[in-house]
This record gives sequence, C-alpha cells and structure tokens, in this order.
Amino acid sequence: MSNNGLKLASDFDAATDADWRLLVEKTLRGKPFDSVMQSRTYDDIALDALYTLGNAQSGPQPSVSCGPWGITVPHWNPDAAETGKAILEDLEGGATGVALRLQAGAFPGVGLGDIGIALKDVHLNMASLTLVPGEEYEAGAKTVLALLEDRSYKPDEVCGTLGIDPISTLAQTGRLKEPAEHGCSLGASIAAEVAEKYPGLNTFMADGGLYHMSGATEAQELGLMLGTGLAYLRSMEHAGMDLKASAGQISFSLSADADILLTIAKFRAARILWEQVLASCGVSGVSMKLSAVSSLRMVSVNDPWVNILRSTSACFGAGIGGADNVCILPHDTMLGMSSTFARRIARNIQIILQEESGLSKVSDPAAGSFTFESITLELSNKAWKYFNKIELQGGIIASLRSGAIQADLRASWAERQLNISTRRDSITGISEFPNIAEESISDIGEVPSMVSEIAGSGDTVEPIEFHRSSEDFETLRAFSDACHEKNGYRPSVYLANIGSATEYSARSAFAKNYFEAGGIEALLGSGAVDGREIANAFQASGARIAVLCSSDPVYEKRAVEVVAALKLAGASRIYLAGRPKDTAAFNEAGVDEYIYAGCDILQSLAHAHSVIGADA
Repeated sequence: MSNNGLKLASDFDAATDADWRLLVEKTLRGKPFDSVMQSRTYDDIALDALYTLGNAQSGPQPSVSCGPWGITVPHWNPDAAETGKAILEDLEGGATGVALRLQAGAFPGVGLGDIGIALKDVHLNMASLTLVPGEEYEAGAKTVLALLEDRSYKPDEVCGTLGIDPISTLAQTGRLKEPAEHGCSLGASIAAEVAEKYPGLNTFMADGGLYHMSGATEAQELGLMLGTGLAYLRSMEHAGMDLKASAGQISFSLSADADILLTIAKFRAARILWEQVLASCGVSGVSMKLSAVSSLRMVSVNDPWVNILRSTSACFGAGIGGADNVCILPHDTMLGMSSTFARRIARNIQIILQEESGLSKVSDPAAGSFTFESITLELSNKAWKYFNKIELQGGIIASLRSGAIQADLRASWAERQLNISTRRDSITGISEFPNIAEESISDIGEVPSMVSEIAGSGDTVEPIEFHRSSEDFETLRAFSDACHEKNGYRPSVYLANIGSATEYSARSAFAKNYFEAGGIEALLGSGAVDGREIANAFQASGARIAVLCSSDPVYEKRAVEVVAALKLAGASRIYLAGRPKDTAAFNEAGVDEYIYAGCDILQSLAHAHSVIGADA
C-alpha cells in the first residue's frame, strides 16, 4: 500500500502497447489504425503515434556538445558601408557571428573589393566569420586571409569558415570559372595554408541546404552533403594533407525547417553519418562543425509574419538537434533588403530560445527519446543508401554532370508539390487561413539587379531548380493583387449559403478559405432557401462564379433548385462544397465541380481564374 492511502504508480498494473492500441481503436470507430495513427515522410520513414520500448529502435549516438550555439546573422547588401553598420548593430544586439555573401552572378552581395569596407569595424577576433563567396571562392578566401594578416590576429583568435564550396556553387548556378575538380584543388591549396596559420578557421563548406531548396528529402540532403564533404576530403588528401587535418578543414551546413521532428533527427543523423565516413577513412577524434540555416523553401511572400513562427520552430529543431551555429533568415527575406526590425526579430528568436527557454543548457536533449532515436536511425540508414548511390555513380560531381541528381530532386519536388496542391501539406497563411486583404510590409529596401558574366568556359551543368512551398499559391495571389491594383477589385466567388447558419457555416468557412487561398475574394451570402432569392443576391454581388454551401440534407432538398436559378442568373461555373455520394442529380442540374478536403485545390483555383478572366 502507498503512504497515506494514496495509490502510486507501483500500485497499478503496467500498461502495454496492446492496451493502448485497444483504447485507440475504440476511439477510431472502425477507421484503419495504421492510416490514421501513422504517417510517412518523403523518405518513406514511418512515423508512429507512440514509441515505446516495444517498437523503438536504437543505434549509434551523435557527439553533441553542451553549450550555446553561435548566433550567426546573414548580410548581402551591396552597399558595403551600410552592411558594416548593420553587422555592428547585429553584434551589439546579441549575435556572435556574421555570414557575409559576396556578389557573384545573379546573387546580390558585397563586392569582392569591398570586403574590407564591410568588415572595417568588425573585430574578427571576437566574432566568427562565415564567408559565402559563390563563384568568387578563391579570390574571396585570399582577400579575407590578407585582411586577417593585416590585422595581425593571433592564430587561435580567429574562427569561422572561408566557405569554399565549388561543388554546391556548380549545382546551384550551373557554372564555374574552372572545372569543379580544379576548384577543389584550389581550395585544398588554401586549406593547407589555413590549417597551419589559423586552427579555428575552416576552408571548405559542404552545403546541403541548396538541395533542400530544390525539394530534396531529408535523406537526399544528408547524402548530398556527405558526398560533397567526401569530395573535399579527397581533394586535400590528393594535395598531400594529413586526413585528420583535412577533416578539420570542412564545415557543414543543413537547412532547418518548421518540421521540428525531422529537423532534430536530420541534424543528429548528420553527425552519425560523417563520423561513419571518417571512420571508413581511418580518422577519429575530429568533431563535425555543423551549421543550420533556416529554410528558404518554407518562407512565404504573402503573410510574411508567419515566417517568424516557422523560423522559431526551425531554430528550436536545429538547437535541439545539436547545430554549432544557427543562422535565421529575417521574415522579410523574400521581399527585399531586410529591415532593422526584421533582423532584430531573427536575432531575438535565438536569444530567447537560449537564454529564456534554456535549450542550450542540456547536452543532446533528444538522446534517450524512443521517438528521436528511432527516427534518427531510420533517417541515417536512408541517407547512407543515397550517399552510396551517388558514390556508385562516380561521386557527386559526376552525378551532377550526368543530371542524375537533378532528376532525383525533380521527382522529390513533384511529389511534394502534389501534396501542397491537395493541402495534405498545408501552409499557414497561404493554403490555410489566407488573408487576401493583408497590408504589405513597407520598411524594406529594394534589392538591386546585379547580374555579372563569368569569364572563361570552365564547368557547366544543368542547375538545380529553386522552389518555395508557397510559390504556386502566391502566383495566383499575385494575379489577384494585380487585378485589384488595376481595377479596384479582385476576382470573386459568391458563397451561395443555403438554409440557416448552423447548416451552412462549416462549408461556407471551408469555401471562403479554399478560394481566397488563390486570391479569389469570397462574397458571403446571407443564407436563404429560395433559389430566386439566392440568384438575385448572386447577380447583385457582381461575381461570375458561385459555390453552394450547406449540409448534405439541405443539398438533397434545395441544391437542384438553387443551381437552376444560378444558371439562369448567369453563373459561368457552379461549385458545390462537399463530396456527396450520389451526384447524378446535381450534375444534371448544372454543378460543374465539387470542392472538398483532399481535392487538387491549385488546379481548381487556376481554372476558376481562367473562367473569371474569360468572362471579364
């Protein structure tokens, strides 16, 4: 017996997986357990609703250190003097490092000759530097090294990375000044110098994030990052460097997105996988330097304030997953040069998670969790298989030249795009809960158009595509905005609400959300049962298309009459919100399309725009 008559856990029979499943199946009322209580990732990893000792998997543990991660802030303003001021503002506001993009090709950034201006007042012995040089990796690295030499910093005072990444640059831009192998050799010669002079500075950056932006799965992103890292390791070995020293000259970067579960697993898996690569090379005792950059794929143009929530989730996942440095892109990144306010919010997300939530005070907090141990192990296995696939094709450079990687990424994006179109993957503020009357952010700077030609006929491949999850919806929204700016009104749909509010409200709200996700303004009907009354209200609204909204019993009694009246009133296309089992009578009356959860909303909205446009 427990003390004072209280029952403690030991007084109860131990609950089993079977007990839990029995209770869940009663709640599901006949729905299939596996389809409801289990989901699958794009790598076909099963995510269970409950992980216990009975179904958990365990494997190698990553080496995750305890302590605050570095807060890195991104800068790419071509005005070097303004960039310098903004960097100092960020550092004074709590940042610990800066990521400086150089202008290269179509990517805006600081000019190669202006690096010294941008970093004039930045103490690089107090803040880490991550150079993002793009095609200018050789000249950029040499410029930074000369700057460090001029400032006479001690060897152990400098940390960061020169960001030499010819392979990722080739994949992203489709071009290089020289063959990729030569670019790797150039980086290896610089790495030998850096390893000797500045032990805290890395030369190469193996970036998996650009593949994420092309639609890669978590396993593909990890596998391609590993393939890039191995190529750089080989280049330094060929240059005569010691393998252990070479391993210390590579930094890694992954995207962190709003999927906290998979972000944590991905970052934990990265360390396990790279340690496995090094072990295969006979190298041990080298800690992986792993950075996180918040996903640009998840960033939306419309309703950009939601990007703050997405970035918070991404930062949480990367921090728990063990990232050494985290770079959060400001929420207005896709709108122009980020405002001071947006940069402050991006910094404070990290500061709050570290100092108020205390996320950095526990070493590898995901360790020991049945959920994270299982998912990390399965993701590691999937990523290792993809990495080996790339190696069997001759390595990552050969796979890029053959187009094999590009084909894999196109297939992954096509699958993801279909789920976005059907809202299986929902996007808050875009495909769900859109606000077509939102006010635009006005305190952003214009991004200058900067496209430079590249000299020489070095290396060319088919560049990987860049995608954002919200891009197709935002294309429709942009068309709606253009119509509003030109005509003073948007394309519209009339919500033909039938019956009482209790009968039509649920489907009326669904239809409003559905059409406004594509920029088609929903004009709300007041609710009526008489077809002529509804048709008159439709004519008065000025809309050209209408959607019936009510309950199934009301549809059976009133839909045919209402559809006939709407047709006589000039409705070009009539929708019905719902998925009736028997549609014959509705089809005969003139219902053109049914909208419901799971249908292809993008295709439907694009067609609606075409109908409205043709009428206009």
